[in-house]
This record gives sequence, structure tokens and C-alpha cells, in this order.
Amino acid sequence: MDEIAAFTVQFPDEVAEEFLRRAATVLQTGRLIPGTNNAEFEDRFATLVGAAHAATVSSGTAALEIALRVAEVKGRPVLVPANTNYATAEAVLRARCRPVLYDAGQYPDIASIGAAWTPEVAAVVVVHIGGYLTPELVRIRAWCDERDVLLIEDASHAHGAEVDGQRAGTFGHLAAFSLFATKVLTTSEGGVLTTGSSEWATAARRHRDQGKADDGLHHVVFGSAWRMSELHAALGVAQLLGFEATRTRLTRLVSRYLDGINHPSVLVPHLPTAGCSGHKFIVTTADAAARESLHRHLAACGVQPGKGVYDVPLHRQPALGLGDQGPFPAAEHFAATHVCLPLWHGLSNDEADRVIEAVNGWRHDG
Repeated sequence: MDEIAAFTVQFPDEVAEEFLRRAATVLQTGRLIPGTNNAEFEDRFATLVGAAHAATVSSGTAALEIALRVAEVKGRPVLVPANTNYATAEAVLRARCRPVLYDAGQYPDIASIGAAWTPEVAAVVVVHIGGYLTPELVRIRAWCDERDVLLIEDASHAHGAEVDGQRAGTFGHLAAFSLFATKVLTTSEGGVLTTGSSEWATAARRHRDQGKADDGLHHVVFGSAWRMSELHAALGVAQLLGFEATRTRLTRLVSRYLDGINHPSVLVPHLPTAGCSGHKFIVTTADAAARESLHRHLAACGVQPGKGVYDVPLHRQPALGLGDQGPFPAAEHFAATHVCLPLWHGLSNDEADRVIEAVNGWRHDG
């Protein structure tokens, strides 16, 4: 029996055909830098999210750095969850801000954010780990507004995810999405910034083009080469044309897991009011030993577990130099105990059922 991969990049035939059509046009016209495909992607992505504005960029990391730069918070502390990708803190540092960590497992919460907050804090970054949104998002935004603090969403995993009908990318003052190869919507490499502010959207586009003024001669802000090519944007548009169908498929697979997984030692941290994106399906165990045991069992059953989100919290990442902060027990516990089960839109029902059977058949005596 074939092994079930943790993740596989697959494009439906209609997506491949639409991309090839658009790519041929790009090559025929010779317009490789942001043009009609970028503009269409921005319009369609803003509509998908429900945001007023979207700006394409070269990566999710760039989107987050640009968000901080256009918000003009240089030199000030920015709260970042201890459990997130290295890139979240990297973007804060590159924007010349100071990352201050707050404790978080899969979900951020107001109590932990409040414990790390000081009046000097300029912004709070919340991360939608695995594409799951905390139901506290509306309250977190209100908490930030009361303190005149920016809320920035690292929505790298959260394309289409929602809480009570409101989608990721609209809760914060600014949001950053990744379009990396592993995401449910991908341009291979790329990112997109969303915001309700036309001023910030215009500034983001200026930053992505090395900070050039409209005359193309003067560099008026400290930007960089953060553009998305027309070929990358064409791949994104080809997927956006049928994205709701892709998300429906992922939602059905998530529901299949939710309905089928029934193991007393496997916690499914899914909140009924939060519609996840389908980027990851995450379960947790009691401790690290149980996690390793479940990993071994799944492998023996021909099921490849996915890479963790994330196995090493930021205060233990040497390059960031944040080791003097902590402790962060929630981040440490989540990092040590979570398991990502196989999930992508091409996963078959039979394969999902094999994963469920493998999880429910696990025996751990620890």
C-alpha cells in the first residue's frame, strides 16, 4: 500500500490550463514586472478576503516587513507570539523594530498579550497557526484599539479562514499572507498585504518597488526589490478563479477528520466558531513522548506526518537573539506535543480514512 504523503502540490487541469494561457500572453508581451496579472490578483484577493485593498509582494515575510514600515513604528517594541515561524520575528527586526515575545500555543489570547504589553508597544502581531483563527480576534482588535496599538495579522496560513463569517486579513489594521509553495493558495514564491487603508496600500506598492516616487527617478522611502513577477501572479489568478471550490474540498476533509478521529489521548484543537483554511490539520498529545510514539505509529501505518508548526519556539532560535526572554510554557508545550496530519486538496476520502484509522488505532502506554 502506498505511503500517504504529508503534503503534495497538485494543480487541477483547469488551473494548469489557465496558467499556461496567461503565461503565454506574458511571454508574448514581454511584460514580466507587475502588470495586469498583478492587478487582477490584487482585486480578486481583496474580494476573497473582504479587504478594501491588497498589494502583491515577493513573499509573506516581505509583506509583514512592509506592513511595519508603512505603519511607521520603527524603533518601537512589537509583540510577537513565541510560537511562530522565524520569519515573523525576522520581519520585525528588519523593519527596525524590537520583537517582544508573548506566550502562545496554537492560539493567541488577550491574557498573554496583556501580560507582555507596555505603553511603549506599537503593534501586536497575531499569527493564525495552521490556518486556525482564535475566536478572540474581535476582542483582541478592540483591546488594541483601546490602547492605540496596531493589530497586524500574520495570516500566512489563513487564506479564506474565518470567524463568524469574517475572514482573516480584515481583523487587523494590516495583514500579511504567504503564497509559498506549501500554502492552499500559492504562487510558488510570493506574498500579499491587505489593509483597509488606501494610503497604506499605496505606500506598500511604493516600498515593493525600491521606494521609488511616481517619477521613477527618486527613491523616497527605504524600500527593496519586493515585487511579484507577472508569471507568479498569473499562477495565483489561475487558482483564485476556482479557489472557493478548493476551499470547500479542504473544509470537507477537515470535517471528515473531525468526525472520524476518536482517540482518548489525541486532542483535536478545533473551535466550532472558527473556519480554518485547511492549511494544516493539527492534533496534540499529552507530552513529547506521546507525540514521538504517535509519529512512529503513523509511519508504520504508511502515513507521513507533516512538519511541525513550529517545533522550536522563537526564544530558542539562536539567530534572533531573543533567548533572554521567557519562560513561555504554552509555546513550549505546543511545540513538543502537536502533530500535523496529511492534508491537501487532492487528498482522497479513502486516504483520509486511512489516516483516521491509523490515529484511532494508536496505542501508547506512556
